[in-house]
Amino acid sequence: MGNFFKRSSTALLLAACIMACSPEGATFVEELDVVYTNHNPAFDFSSKSTYSLPDNVISISNGALPGDSEEPEFLPPQLANPILATLRSNMDALGYREVAEAAGPDLIILPSALQTTEIYYYYDWWYWNWYYPGYAPGWGWYYPGYYPPTVSAVRSGSIFIQMTSPKDINADNEIAVNWIAIVNGLLEGEPGTAAGRIDRTLDQAFSQSPYLQK
Repeated sequence: MGNFFKRSSTALLLAACIMACSPEGATFVEELDVVYTNHNPAFDFSSKSTYSLPDNVISISNGALPGDSEEPEFLPPQLANPILATLRSNMDALGYREVAEAAGPDLIILPSALQTTEIYYYYDWWYWNWYYPGYAPGWGWYYPGYYPPTVSAVRSGSIFIQMTSPKDINADNEIAVNWIAIVNGLLEGEPGTAAGRIDRTLDQAFSQSPYLQK
């Protein structure tokens, strides 16, 4: 686990360190964008055909969770819609077909916005009980073949994407997360530039993950 912390922290801080050491620093927030991806090396993505994507991007914070009957906070549409559109266009381009979550998709994509400077792979499943098909109390997730993203070196406003395989539930009621992507501090900076940065950096997350190709 320690090696993962070092690798992740290095990857996520690399651009920031370079700019901090520069005499003039970073001119624009987008100069500090860093994209990190990881996956289950034993998972055959090419054998999957369908995916599902929620209509909202959840907002994860350090605050206490509301009651079970309530929904989490969501990003406003001007930020959420570009994220969802870019995820959808990349999945479609890779050859996957979008279906409703009730139709039993092979893959589910869970986009989150981190209103905190830490990532916890064990953030509460409550955040998804409003959406995830067949959700049951006590569920969790696991990261087969790679260490989960538990680092404390990200900026607030980072985007965290998880791709799950809902049909692969182990004996502990944990669902496999077979791909993750983190874009560091993507939602910082001027709101007017967010859409272009979202498109560019999420495209990069897919382009640096060739194993997703069908």
